[in-house]
Amino acid sequence: MMHPLGLLLRLDARRLADAIRRPRVGVWAGFALPAALVVGGVWLAGDALRPDVSNGDGQILLGLLVSAPIAFQAYPVLFRPEDDSLLRRLGIPPAALFAHRALRLLLAALAVAGLFLLPFIRTAQALGAPLAMLAAGALVAWASSLATTSGAAAGMADGRRSPIRGLLGPDAGLSAAASLVWAPLPPLVAGALAARVVLGPNAAVRMGVIALLVVLWVALGARRFARALPRFAPLSGELAYAPPPTADASELVIGRGLPALLPRGAGAVRARDAVVVSRRFRWAGRLAAPVGIIAALALLRAGGDPEVRRWVAAACTGVLVMQSAAVIALGRAERPRLRWIDRALGLRTADRLLGRWAVGFGLSMGVVLPVAFVWSFAVDTSPAWPWIAGAALGALAAAGASLVAAGR
Repeated sequence: MMHPLGLLLRLDARRLADAIRRPRVGVWAGFALPAALVVGGVWLAGDALRPDVSNGDGQILLGLLVSAPIAFQAYPVLFRPEDDSLLRRLGIPPAALFAHRALRLLLAALAVAGLFLLPFIRTAQALGAPLAMLAAGALVAWASSLATTSGAAAGMADGRRSPIRGLLGPDAGLSAAASLVWAPLPPLVAGALAARVVLGPNAAVRMGVIALLVVLWVALGARRFARALPRFAPLSGELAYAPPPTADASELVIGRGLPALLPRGAGAVRARDAVVVSRRFRWAGRLAAPVGIIAALALLRAGGDPEVRRWVAAACTGVLVMQSAAVIALGRAERPRLRWIDRALGLRTADRLLGRWAVGFGLSMGVVLPVAFVWSFAVDTSPAWPWIAGAALGALAAAGASLVAAGR
């Protein structure tokens, strides 16, 4: 019988082959398009994203750049896979699950390191020093993320009180998750320090120490993961970023925060549509973060370069267009559905339009807010408010087209 890890790797291979043979919109829009935009932006930025690694500040900055994506992706990779509950019910042992997810995170770490090597290649710099720094930062951030994230999850599963639980305010649920919230910070610091110290006198000894720490952190992460998985994994679904709305005997519960400023009917539509978009058109949300972060970094480093600004405008516009397509597709999906439910709830056309506009505008904020914020002080030739206004008008047009597509 094949080892469980081999079965998981074979499943990944079949999924990848299926995505290549029969590509779907979600694959291209959720992965290929952001990857192309990010790689193109990093290559185009060149000097703007290339720290000066001849001094300590530049080395630490390079370590921070490569460590941050790894540290913040450790939790979803380890504890939020879509098939987690199925694999646990099938009896896949924790050791195989940990090895499989650690390999996934390692591939992501190597991809991030390769991404930030592109500016050095574009500007024809010597690659030896930055390659060593990126490799050290990525590996240390990867291994320490496995240990700290699994340790935070194990602590929550065991009910241990975190010494930093009071830093997140009086809310009991948020305080209980404090160790998990702050878990990315140690890998971020460790990766930056590894990039700083990997080169210098006795470089071979330094690399050996880093390799030993990586092995110890991975082993510690495996032990902590095995202890956390049985009790923490069932709870991880409750820690989702956007849980579905609940319903009581008479009405939809529309949530709190800014959506509560909407009229009651529009808030109910927004709650319903947000859940459908997050499940059926998940790629629409995945588009925003990588493009928004890289665009903001490019503006921060070279906002005065017209070529960089053109790339930022083109990339962000492409993301907004794809998100508008998801909102319109939501209307198309509604066409064959029964329409009497909305009428029975007293939802008017204005409620449906405003609620769907709120969904589209909320999707766009992931890319528009960081870009507009950096644009406001990095670009002197034009203001930043057109970004917000354009996103609002685009979301309104998409919401109207969505209702027309729904036949309402």
